[in-house]
Amino acid sequence: MRFARLAESPNVPTSPSEPVRLDMSSAQKCTRSADLLSNRALVLSVAALTVAGFVLRLLCARGDLWLDEIWSIQNLQSISNVGQIFWGISQDNNHVLNSLWLWFVGPDAAPILIRLEAVVLGSLTIPIAAKFCARSGPAAALGGAALVAGSAIFVHYGSEARGYAGLILMIFIAAEVLENFLEEPANHRSRLVFGAAVAFGALFHLTMLTAAFTLIVATLARIYFRSRSPRGVASAAIDLAIPAALGSLPALGFLVAGVLTTHKIQLGDQVPFTFARLARGLATLYEATLGLPYGLPLWLAAAVAIILTGASLFLIPPERRILPLACLLLPPFAAILVQMPNVHIARFHLIGAVGLVVLFADVMARLWTARQAAFALAIGLGLAIGNGLHIAQLLALGRGDYEQFIARMERAGPATYASNMPAEVGRTVRFYDARLGRRLTQVATSCQTPPDWFILSDDPAGEAARRSFGPPHCAAPFKLDMVMQPAPLSGLRLALYRRAKS
Repeated sequence: MRFARLAESPNVPTSPSEPVRLDMSSAQKCTRSADLLSNRALVLSVAALTVAGFVLRLLCARGDLWLDEIWSIQNLQSISNVGQIFWGISQDNNHVLNSLWLWFVGPDAAPILIRLEAVVLGSLTIPIAAKFCARSGPAAALGGAALVAGSAIFVHYGSEARGYAGLILMIFIAAEVLENFLEEPANHRSRLVFGAAVAFGALFHLTMLTAAFTLIVATLARIYFRSRSPRGVASAAIDLAIPAALGSLPALGFLVAGVLTTHKIQLGDQVPFTFARLARGLATLYEATLGLPYGLPLWLAAAVAIILTGASLFLIPPERRILPLACLLLPPFAAILVQMPNVHIARFHLIGAVGLVVLFADVMARLWTARQAAFALAIGLGLAIGNGLHIAQLLALGRGDYEQFIARMERAGPATYASNMPAEVGRTVRFYDARLGRRLTQVATSCQTPPDWFILSDDPAGEAARRSFGPPHCAAPFKLDMVMQPAPLSGLRLALYRRAKS
């Protein structure tokens, strides 16, 4: 197979002392993705997928804003000019380029406008993914574009007012230009664009730095696979490390400036690392990318992930295995080494979703060229149905119906409330209460004045028809009034309890 024979090319050096150079056949490969995308039918198909992906994201951009989006908006209330977005906010919810958009549209804009930046960037990722995957053929280009267009994880974060849509777009751009670097190492443009992608990606979200490291490692491994030349790998490492380091400077500089200006750094809830939480985060990544049912038992999710990944790797050429394996394995290993918090959250593993796109695209190409079109279409249909069910859930539930939830409390008149997550729930309640009447006051639970309402957040196992809340020696009785459940991936599940009359 073509990719498996790259290391055997007579013009590729095998001596460790001989530098890597490109033969004419390799130089011609740089036009392959462009040639494929010049196919009119393919271009029209990718354009149709892009339009469909845009419409889907626009529909999913409706509905109430949830905690992290609200927090991003409220960060801007403490600054007096747009420049302070870069150095006047020291908070991990400040995704800089997303904050610039929020400043531009204003806090009172409709949710669909607040999320429009993510919708546009998420939609632009579709043709970039097609071009990136097109090196394996037209079927791969369509498969990659289709998965990015309709996969739940890409649609969800491509319709949310956060930095993740821009992050994903920049990861794909970085991966694309590193393919160009492999094809034409002497072309300085690839390194410049790679550095720019790292810079913009990190300004959308700092996990771009982990993604850039992963992509560089995969690229170096592929160079060694082709050349068996440590010297060539070392030279390429320097070529890529310099633009990556320079690209990381703006985001890291603004982070330091924020700390020096505010004399603090504010972090959201930090859930400690455990292997079980890491497994849950990776399982959700597979479920939301491939359309598998949410909440599979961990043993079953692990078995499904291993079987699907192993089968995919078996079907594709050896060199093509390197990038997806790096995307799926390196970031979790890094999380284990540094005991990273919040590993149960799928959005912190988005580089893995890119690896799954590469695997899926290459499997589609292999099946298509092996005249297994029916099998390829069956796999695609299965993924489409599973992801369709996930997106239908997002359309139905949104990220939570917080305004209705709080309006229910408002209808009872002025009242007090408490919560098991006072900072997060209080921020959400205050945001909507300001629009509904300002009649709710957050208090701590106490023996003398128990609150009128108690909001239990993200604890479905603790929900019961009747519960007591407050200090153990004087807990007050409460009765369950309603439960508000968002779609998976974002949002707070809230159970509203009303104090029972004595």
